[in-house]
Amino acid sequence: MLDHLNIRNFRLFETLGLNRLKRVNLFVGKNNAGKTALLEALRIWAAQGDSTVVNHVIAKRGEFTPGWHDSYDSLFFRPKLNAQQDGEDLIMQVNDLAIHRIKSSEHRTYFETFWKYQPSQVQLNPTVLPDFPNDEAVFVPFGDIADFPLQQLWDKIVLTPIEDDVLHILRETILPDLKRLDVKKERTLVRLENEQLPVTLKNLGDGASRILQIAIALASAKDKLLLIDEIELGLHHSVLEILWDKIFHYAQKWNIQVFATTHSQDVVKTFAYTQEKQGTAAVGAFFRLQRARKTGQVEAVEYDLEDLEVSLLANLEAR
Repeated sequence: MLDHLNIRNFRLFETLGLNRLKRVNLFVGKNNAGKTALLEALRIWAAQGDSTVVNHVIAKRGEFTPGWHDSYDSLFFRPKLNAQQDGEDLIMQVNDLAIHRIKSSEHRTYFETFWKYQPSQVQLNPTVLPDFPNDEAVFVPFGDIADFPLQQLWDKIVLTPIEDDVLHILRETILPDLKRLDVKKERTLVRLENEQLPVTLKNLGDGASRILQIAIALASAKDKLLLIDEIELGLHHSVLEILWDKIFHYAQKWNIQVFATTHSQDVVKTFAYTQEKQGTAAVGAFFRLQRARKTGQVEAVEYDLEDLEVSLLANLEAR
C-alpha cells in the first residue's frame, strides 16, 4: 500500500507531495486543481508506464495521435516543456516511475520509461492502440459508463462468491428489491422482487449505473488500487453514507487502496461521518488540492478528522 506519493513535472504539477496516505483517500478541489490528473498519475504508476495505459490516458483527453510521439508532450508540466533545450532530459516522475523526454539536436524526441526497482528502459510506443489498456489499477472514470470495462470485469466475477458481494452492495445502497443481475456490454438487465420481467438498469436511473460501476470495481480491485473520479456522479446524498460504509469495509477486507475525487460537500460530510461512526480515522485520509497563493502551483493540504469536522461545522468550502 502506498504511504506517500511524489509527483514531478506531470501535467499541471511541477511538484506535488502527499504523505500519510491511507487505505481510503478522498481528494477535493476546484476545477483545474488536478484531481483527475492525480488519478491519471496513479494509474500510470501502477502500470509501470505501460504504453497501452499511457496511450489510453492521453486518448481519453483527445491528446493521442497514433504513431505520433509528440502525443506524449501533454503528460509534461508545460512551463518546463516549453523551456526544454536541445539535448536536455526532461523527467516526469511518479514515485519510482520516470518518463524521460529527450530532445536531440536533430529535433527528434524520444520518450523512455524507467522503473527504479526494475532497472530497464523501454521506449513508449505510440503505435500501440489504446483500446485495451493493460491496467494494474481499476479506474472508474467520470462520464459515460461506456468508458468503463463493465462486462470484462463482470465476466471474471459472475458465478463466483464475489458476485454475492456485488449484489449485496447494490441491495444495501440503491436496489433493495434486486434479485438477479445480467451484465452485458450493450445493456444490463435486472430482476426485481414482485416483477415478472427483467428491466434495463438504465430505466432505474443514473445512480443505479454508478453504484454498479463502483461495486464491480471494488470486487475487481483486490490487492490493487481503486481510482474513482468524481464519486458522486448521479448519486443522491442519501446513498453516499451507505456507499462509504461499503467502500471502507471492502477496502479492508480485500486489501484495496482507494483514491477518490469529488466536488460534492455531501461526499465530504458523509466521508467524515463514516470515519467517526466506524472509528476508521486511521483508515481514511482527506486532502484538498489548491493553488498556492505565492507560487500559483498546485499543493495538497491534508485535513485530519478533527480539522475536517471543524471546517464542515463552520460551513467552510472544502472544495
